[in-house]
Order: sequence, then C-alpha cells, then structure tokens
Amino acid sequence: MMLISMMISTSIHARESIEPPSPISSFGIATKVLGRIFTNSHYKVIGSCTWAVGKLPPKLVAVPAIEQFLPDLIVTVANRPETNPWIEARALYENPASQALYQKTYLLATGSALGFGDDAGQTSAMHINEERTRVVDIIGSPAGLYRFPYLSHKPETRFGSPYYISEADAVSDRTELAEIAYMATHPHLLFNHDIGSATQSWGHEIPRIMRVTQPSRFRASVVAALHAADIVTNKNSLHVTQSTSNSCGANCVVANIVFDGHNKNIIWQEVYPKNRNLNFNDTSDMGVEDDKAGNGNYVFVVWRKYRGCIAHEGKLLRALSFPKVGHPQKR
Repeated sequence: MMLISMMISTSIHARESIEPPSPISSFGIATKVLGRIFTNSHYKVIGSCTWAVGKLPPKLVAVPAIEQFLPDLIVTVANRPETNPWIEARALYENPASQALYQKTYLLATGSALGFGDDAGQTSAMHINEERTRVVDIIGSPAGLYRFPYLSHKPETRFGSPYYISEADAVSDRTELAEIAYMATHPHLLFNHDIGSATQSWGHEIPRIMRVTQPSRFRASVVAALHAADIVTNKNSLHVTQSTSNSCGANCVVANIVFDGHNKNIIWQEVYPKNRNLNFNDTSDMGVEDDKAGNGNYVFVVWRKYRGCIAHEGKLLRALSFPKVGHPQKR
C-alpha cells in the first residue's frame, strides 16, 4: 500500500512539475508591458510628413515621422499545449477541440501521433538526437492600448489574432520540409548565424524549428520563440502561419525579426514568469530562476521598431526623415 501511495505521489509531482504556477492573464501581460513603455519605446522624432486632407482645395496637415518600439507580438512557449501559461490563449487555441484537430491533421499526414516534450522526436533524421521540443504560439499584442493618436504608430498586428501555432504547423516543423527549402535559398545563414553571445551559442537561427539542442530549458525556449517569430515576419513558404507585412502604412516600416543581440531593432521582454528584458550578451544568464518559477513555461512580448510617417487620413504628399525609412524587409 505504501509503495502504491509513493508511486501515485511521484506521478502527481511529475505531472505538476511541467505546469505553470499562477498563469498570467491578458490584463497581467498588459500591466507588465505598460511598466516598460518608457524604457523600451525609445521614442524619437526623425522627420515630418505632409498629408493632403479633404476635397479640392485640400487641407495640408503636417504630422511627425516617428521612430519607436511597439510591443506588437506575444510569444508563448510551453512544455505541452495544456501548459500554455497565458490563460486566454490557452482557452482559445489550446482547448481540447483544437488539440484534437491538430492531432488528426498530423496523423493523417504522417501516420503517427503528434508528441510533445523533451522526448518528442523529429521525423527528420537531421535532428534525431536533439533534446527539447517546445510548443510555441504567437498572438497579436494589444499594442493599440498603448498608442497616442497622432503621436505614435498604429500597431501592425491585431490583438488576439493567431500568427503562429506550432501544432498547426507541426507537419512542416517536424519533417523540416519547409526549412530544407528555406535553407536551400538561404545557404549563407548556415554559417556564423548563432543565437546568443560572441562566446556562448544558445542555438542556431536556422533551421527554424521548435526543437532545440540546449541543456538550458530557458535558452531552448528563447531560441524556439525566435524561430517562430522569424517565420512569422520573414519568408515562410510551406509553413502554416499568418505573415506580417512589416509595414505600418505609407512611408512606414516595421522591423522583421531576426536575431538582434544588441536590441537595435527588436527587444524581447519576458513577462512570465519573470518581468525583464532579455540580454543575449549575459553569458551567465541560464535562466535558472526563470525556469523554476514557471516550470519551463514562458510568455515573451516582442517589441519591434516602427519607423516612418504616423498614419493619417488623406494622401501622403511628402515625407522627410533622416535616415530614410526605406522599404519593408523579409529575409
């Protein structure tokens, strides 16, 4: 009887060890993001834009050209679909009906069940000995809540809209068919494109898969999150995803997400379980306390740089900015 009791206790403990303590709500995420507005926005005026408003003769309206970071994507990384630490996202996209659909789709395509966890192998032999498979979702952030009309940019993404669900993309992800095609057209990314610091690699930029060789579950989660965000904002043929346009209107561009160790265009904020900006150059940061606090489940908010004319009614006549805004980029 004692042995059975110990086995049950051990089983419960093991099951609980991967679940997120005190999951975070949308309100909790918004609160933590608002707390970083002044440190992460890096707001500055870079020029001016002239708009023609109304019928002939039109009224000329001058609006500033702005450079700022906006928190427009939320990335959840979990051990399993049911351990997604964002309460509302789990209810919407990781509910039993959705999981059943993902499983059925994967089974029909591959003939095998869709597994999760550190022992869930790729079907591709290229990474058969890798360690950690993460469940990654990317959802539009409520960045519009932090916007001041006529003074800041309108976010490109829509709050609550799914941009990437790794289970929906599981066939491409686990077989790596999409990434094999991507690497064939981007061979230069195979060399000197590591994620991390100059002395410590957290992982590779490609292939952009959710399975990462990394002893630190925290670092593996960050790498998987970056892979998914890269897919959403860059070229992504054969992946199941909703792409961003990387445009915020006329003469206005949004940064595409690639590894950016110095936060020149992208800032990663962890909002669960801790609240901090990630520093890829901190060689001592293994995320040990983060991993303990969330049992390996995370929520990150991605701040992307927006540059150019603030959207306005009418027709853009002239834009003056330094340096020039350029065009949306997709790698």
